[in-house]
Amino acid sequence: MYPTFEKYNIAFAAHQKLLTDPELQKGVVSKSSLGTPLAISGGFALTYTIKAGAKKYAVRCFHRESKALERRYQAIERRLAQLHAPCFLHFEFQPKGIRIDGGTYPIVKMAWASGVTLGEFLEDNHRVPGALASLPASLLALSNFLEKSCIAHGDVQTGNVMVSGASCAVQLIDYDGMFVDEIRDLQNSEAGHVNFQHPERRPKNPFGPTMDRFSLIALSLALKALNEDVTLWGRSKSEMDAIVFRASDYADPLSSAVFSELMRKPSLAAHAQNFAAVCMSPLELTPSVEDFFAGRNIPATAKKIGATPSLPGHQSGYISVYDVLSAADYEKCLQRVGDKVEVIGRVVEISTRKPGTGAPYVFVNFGRWRGKIFKIAIWQEGIQALSDVPDDSWKGRWISVIGLMQAPYHNEEKKYTHLAVYVTANGQMTVISEAEAKFRLTPPAAKVVSPRLSEIEAVNQVKWKVTRLPPNPIPAARPASPAASAAPLGTKPSTNKQVLDNLRKAQKAPPPPPAAPSPAMPTPQPPRVPQPPQARPAPTVLQPVKPKLPPEPPRPSSLQRQSSYQRPKEKSMLGRIFDWLWK
Repeated sequence: MYPTFEKYNIAFAAHQKLLTDPELQKGVVSKSSLGTPLAISGGFALTYTIKAGAKKYAVRCFHRESKALERRYQAIERRLAQLHAPCFLHFEFQPKGIRIDGGTYPIVKMAWASGVTLGEFLEDNHRVPGALASLPASLLALSNFLEKSCIAHGDVQTGNVMVSGASCAVQLIDYDGMFVDEIRDLQNSEAGHVNFQHPERRPKNPFGPTMDRFSLIALSLALKALNEDVTLWGRSKSEMDAIVFRASDYADPLSSAVFSELMRKPSLAAHAQNFAAVCMSPLELTPSVEDFFAGRNIPATAKKIGATPSLPGHQSGYISVYDVLSAADYEKCLQRVGDKVEVIGRVVEISTRKPGTGAPYVFVNFGRWRGKIFKIAIWQEGIQALSDVPDDSWKGRWISVIGLMQAPYHNEEKKYTHLAVYVTANGQMTVISEAEAKFRLTPPAAKVVSPRLSEIEAVNQVKWKVTRLPPNPIPAARPASPAASAAPLGTKPSTNKQVLDNLRKAQKAPPPPPAAPSPAMPTPQPPRVPQPPQARPAPTVLQPVKPKLPPEPPRPSSLQRQSSYQRPKEKSMLGRIFDWLWK
C-alpha cells in the first residue's frame, strides 16, 4: 500500500528531512496560499514542484498500485537515455526516494518541462489566426520519431503534451504507461484519456509500439480543422480535455455532428471520411499518422458518413474523462481526495479577498461557507491566469470543474470544513446549463427510455406471472430543459389492486365504489423493466411489444381482439377484467 494524499502532503511539508535526494532536500516546495504543499495532478501519481537553485523539478509520488512499477520505470529510463530525444524529459526513478511512517517509497524526479500544456495553449490561442499552424507538423515529427524508435507513450493527450517556443516544439510528460521493448511482456498500466482514444482501447488494452497512433491522428485532424475554421472550437464545445472530437464521436461517427461538419469542408472531407473508417474499424488497423494524411492503409468499411448526421445509434450518455461528482455531495467528494475528478454543481456564494489585505483569492462555494462544503479555490496564480474571474454575477450558475480533489481544510475557530479543487488555468472550469448539469450527473445506465406495458400485458403478468425481459434500451436525447424525476428502480411487483387502479387512471374511468376505505396505493411499476431517473421528452411514441405467453385458460375472444382500449357496449372492460381475475 502506498501512502495517502494527506500523508504525502505532511511529508512534503518536511521535505528537507523526508526526501532522500540531497538536491531536492535543499529545494523549495511550491505551496498554496494556505501554506500546504501544492499537488498539481492525479492518476497513479501526485506531482509536487520543487525549485532547487536555477532548476525546477516535478516530483511524482505514487498513491495507487501499478504492477512492476520499479522494473517499468527503470526500463523506460534506460531506453530514453539511449535515444537522447528532445521530445522526452530527463528523469530519475528513485525506489527509496521518500520516507513516510517508517517506510520508504519510490519517487520520480523529472526535469521541469518548458512551456505550457497543449490544452492550456489551445484554450488561450484557439481564436488567434495562425497560432496553431505549426502544431500539426510538430505532432507528425513526434509520431515519426515514436514509430522509428519502436516506443509509445500510451496516453498522448492535451495534458501530457507540452508546447513551447515560437515553433511550437512539443515534449511529452508523465511516462506511467509508456511502452519500450524491454517490458513487452508486461500489461498496459492505463487506458489513456477517453477523448483521445479509439473505442476499442479500453476493452482490448493493447501494449505495444502503435498505441499512440489513434491519439495523434485525432489531435492532428482536430488542429487542422481549427486552423481552417477558428469558430469550430465554440461550435464543437471544445475545451482543454476535448479538442473538436469526444469519445461519443468516435463511438458513433455516423451520427456525429462534428464529423458531418468536417464533411462539409472540402479540404477536410476526405480526412474526416478516413478518420470515421478508423474509428469504426478494429484498433489494430489504425495506420500511422504519416500514412493517414497521405491516404494510405486506411481500413475499408462499407459505412460512409455524410454532411448530415444520421439518426443516433446506441449511446450510453455523457462520457467523462474522470469520475463525475455532485458538488452538493460532500461525503462522496471526501472519498475522492487525491483523485482527479469532475465536479458539477450550482454556485451558492462567491467569497473574495482583494490584494492588499493578504493573499488574494476567489472561492466559488457550492453551499453556505459555514459547515462542510465543496468549493473551487482560485489563488493568486489562478486569478492572474483566468480570462474570466468569478464574481457575484456567478451566483446561481451551474459549473463543471476538473482538477485534483484537495485534502479537507478544517477551521476550528469558525467551525467549517471545506474540500476544494484548485483552479490555476483557463479551461479548468466551464459554465454549463442546468439541463447539461443534470445530464452529466445522471448515471449513464439510467439514460434510457423503456416502453410501458399495455394494460392487457400488465393483467397477464399478474395472473400468469409472465417474466417479461426488458427490450433493448432506447437512448434518450440530451435534455433541452431540466428533467422531472421519475419513479425509482426496484419497485416491488404490483398486486391485482394496484394494476386495476392503474387501469382506471389510464382509461380515466370512474372506479367502482370500494367496500371500505383503503389507503392510497402507489403507482404500480412493471417488474424488471428499467426506468430512467429523469423523465425526458421522447420524439416518438413507443409501442409495447406483446410477449409470448404460456398456454392460458379460455377467455372471451372479444378481449383478445381488443385493439384500442375502449369500453364494450354490453359491459365495461373493467367489469369483465374483475370477473376474469376472480372467477
